[in-house]
Amino acid sequence: MSGDVAALDALVTEMITPIRRERLAPENEPWTAHGTLESEGGTVAYWTAGSGPPVLLVHGWEGTHDDLSSFVAPFVERGRRVIAPDLLAHGESSGVTASLAGLAESVRATGVHFGPLEGVVAHSIGCAATGIALTEGLSAARAVLLSTPVRYERYVSGYAEHAGVPVGVLVAAFAARGIDVASFDLERSAAALEIPALFVHSADDRVTLISGAEAVAAAWRGSRFRRVDGLGHMRVLRDSATIEATVDFVTGSRLP
Repeated sequence: MSGDVAALDALVTEMITPIRRERLAPENEPWTAHGTLESEGGTVAYWTAGSGPPVLLVHGWEGTHDDLSSFVAPFVERGRRVIAPDLLAHGESSGVTASLAGLAESVRATGVHFGPLEGVVAHSIGCAATGIALTEGLSAARAVLLSTPVRYERYVSGYAEHAGVPVGVLVAAFAARGIDVASFDLERSAAALEIPALFVHSADDRVTLISGAEAVAAAWRGSRFRRVDGLGHMRVLRDSATIEATVDFVTGSRLP
């Protein structure tokens, strides 16, 4: 029995331990300053560029601040200050494991440090972290959510099937680590949020399904949904039309 418990605990550890990528700076480095700040979960490294109303960029699982580097110059050209953290246990920030609550604390702490924010732009699990942060004190006038997931349970269920472990058993193993899998539901969190939001999702995204993002957008009062295709889960971050729509939405220049 103890062996089973240890094996399950090791599986949970594997699931919440991101592979830390070595930083490969963009060919045209957009960042002009780098610093750190302290959050409840540890030290968060961040990069900034430009000046003016602050806009926060939030990367996804096993990503870094550089994932959204294509958004930096367009925002700076509109007179904005861009801030992009490495979430806890990612990039140059501290930590080894990262629960969704820990990722949300990274977002909240960075946003509070630089805010109130004109906008926040998030990708993948960064969208879930941002949704939680917005319900826990993060102040932002607008939000753009790219390739958003809907429930942490889907990730856990998929991993359980892959590992040959009953879903309920794995959920209980998470609970033993103080992680309530069912509580991380962006559709439910969205119902309590009212700031203007733009969702962008590619129909061919196989990591986070478009149907889930549509459900979150439907629950988020006053949100807009931009459906694209052929961009998968990551190419949306380099798509010029998506970048333009994002910058226009956050700055209020033109509604997509």
